[in-house]
Amino acid sequence: MLLFLNLVTVLLAALALWSIRHEYTQRATRYRVWAYTPALAVAVAAMLLIVSPGKRYELWVLAIIVGLALGPVGAWLMKINQDRGLHLIRVHRTWDGVGAAAGLLVLALARLVTSNLMDRPSGKFGVLGAAAALLAAYLAARYVIAVVFKAGKSVHLDMTEGHNPGRTLVP
Repeated sequence: MLLFLNLVTVLLAALALWSIRHEYTQRATRYRVWAYTPALAVAVAAMLLIVSPGKRYELWVLAIIVGLALGPVGAWLMKINQDRGLHLIRVHRTWDGVGAAAGLLVLALARLVTSNLMDRPSGKFGVLGAAAALLAAYLAARYVIAVVFKAGKSVHLDMTEGHNPGRTLVP
């Protein structure tokens, strides 16, 4: 059962990394597509917290608070353009979201390897779950600030879904 749960966690983390590719490729995507990454990240973090042998709730709460504090900073630094008529949003190439999603994949793989492939006893500190909670909270807060608050004030460009218009205008 634990092996299956860890494999599902790795799959969801890989999907989270794949779903944020629009930030790396600078392509225009719909608002709902932007929601996939934080939703998958929260699911991965929840699964990693559930299977965590060390139940350190205070560490997890602190990690979530730090992630929620850092997420708006990441969103504030993004250069966002949108097409209001087609409900498309596009950002200049960013690495923080891609790095956070890649970090979740690394954490999920680490849990799979250490729990199922190695005979390594856990230190029961809950650090892996706390790191996943921090990254998921970061991605969720970044999404809320970028799409809900910052995108409404961004410059309008005529865009086509899935394409990079080749320019970024910053207000």
